[in-house]
Amino acid sequence: MPSNLPIDPPLADVSEKSDDGQPRYVKVARELKRAIAAGVYPVGAHLPTEHQLCEQFQVSRFTAREAVRILAASGLVTRRPRIGTVVAATSDAGRYTHNATSVQDLLQYAQDTELRLVYIGKVAFSKAQAQEFAVDAGVEWVYGMGVRMAGTLAEQAAGVARPICVTRLYLNPVLVGIETRLRGRRGAVHAMIEADYGVAISRVEQELQGVLLDADDAANLDAVPGAAGLRIVRRYYSDKDELLEIADNVHASDRFSYKMQMRM
Repeated sequence: MPSNLPIDPPLADVSEKSDDGQPRYVKVARELKRAIAAGVYPVGAHLPTEHQLCEQFQVSRFTAREAVRILAASGLVTRRPRIGTVVAATSDAGRYTHNATSVQDLLQYAQDTELRLVYIGKVAFSKAQAQEFAVDAGVEWVYGMGVRMAGTLAEQAAGVARPICVTRLYLNPVLVGIETRLRGRRGAVHAMIEADYGVAISRVEQELQGVLLDADDAANLDAVPGAAGLRIVRRYYSDKDELLEIADNVHASDRFSYKMQMRM
């Protein structure tokens, strides 16, 4: 049957350029990002189908598909079988990508972002928490809770930067007086522990888990309750294999991605 859709180009034509010298799918993705940011397609709305994008932009199916792939990689849309492409976020400007290959990269992460603690006190671990974190139940640890912000200082001051995660810190009571040091802290907490207590952090255990944001975390992240999140729990051990710090981080999935390299 005849079709009025553009014919998919052969592989040799994949790099076809638009007037500004960029691949056409990049230009289509840019136009769709602008439409999402302008509210033409609000969060929860469906993007046009591949067929409709082909007609709207007069492009091939390959170009339409690649444009949507770029939006998905940016966390702006999600693609669901039998449902279609749904807008998940209105901007990818607040998205932070964490590249991790060593403990030093955690230090860089702390320098690139800002942890704003809103509460510092003490907490005794419940039996469930003690089992999860492999600590003794009923023992009081120093507890801090806050949000971590990404973006430049100017963006944070202007209110443009969004929080990327809620952080709950648990600090071993052997670190006497650390609650006072937390209030004047700059940079990574584990680096402060090393500098102020003369210990070396020699091992970090990390656990990643997909979660749904509860009402409290969603409110702190300016997100929707029940939205997808990423929980990262890090345990910091001294060179004597003593657990000194637990950092329990819950990230909003639309503004944080985690990248790790492993070499043979």
